[in-house]
Amino acid sequence: MGKKNPTLYLVGLGLSPGNLTIDALNVIRSVDKVFMETYTSKAPGELIKQIMGIRHDIVFLSREDLEDRSGNAIMSELSKGRDAALLVIGDPMMATAHAAILVIVKRLGFEVRIINSVSIVCAILSQLGLSPYKLGPIATITYPRMGILSMRAYEILNDNLRRGLHTILLLDIKDGNEFMSASEAIDLLRKMEENGKLGIINNGLLVIYAARIGWENQSIVVSTINNVPSLGETPHTIIIPGLLNPVEIDYLTYVLYADKDLVLKHQRWVNKLMNGNWQK
Repeated sequence: MGKKNPTLYLVGLGLSPGNLTIDALNVIRSVDKVFMETYTSKAPGELIKQIMGIRHDIVFLSREDLEDRSGNAIMSELSKGRDAALLVIGDPMMATAHAAILVIVKRLGFEVRIINSVSIVCAILSQLGLSPYKLGPIATITYPRMGILSMRAYEILNDNLRRGLHTILLLDIKDGNEFMSASEAIDLLRKMEENGKLGIINNGLLVIYAARIGWENQSIVVSTINNVPSLGETPHTIIIPGLLNPVEIDYLTYVLYADKDLVLKHQRWVNKLMNGNWQK
């Protein structure tokens, strides 16, 4: 039997040290070369320390290394007949950049294997008690590029609310690896409302603000778009619920200490929005 082709393992590390799987540990210990990127998501210091304790020869890659240079450092190792691993925070296929790398690897004739872990999407739904069956398309609030503010997040939020679906809004990362804060995101949503004028960003809109989900110091606050809490260190995530069932309402009020009047008011507004008479 011939020697197998070199393999790139795309390894999800999860959101905290406790999410590290046995499969991930085995790959990190056994491959010839280990790369890691932390630009698509942010890792707590203790997770980085744990990984470095397993392999102290890890090579960190930047956005430019993976996107502009098409992962040349990884391809070089594979071309030498060596197995390699690319470590990423969360679940590895949540970022399209990683899918693009795997396509290049396969086109060059090498093998790929994905090692899954906990993603921000499944973790945040669990933490908030929201049904995954009612999750609409996910969007990212992005910084303006060349003076142009993308309306994509606003459009997706509008569509989701009118269908009664929950919306997860991920937040952008600056080129210097600085993560957008919830307050910056709300400012951008208000600017989108000024442009779109659909009335979905209003002072009473219920918003769930989350920070550092999966970390030991995670924070979750149920508030309004007009009252952004101080969440501290990033990464931050914004969730705007759609139509809630009784269990979801109870979870928000009894577990996350949301004001029940606020939750019910939001429900009435979503109902009106779905029925097309929200302005009445």
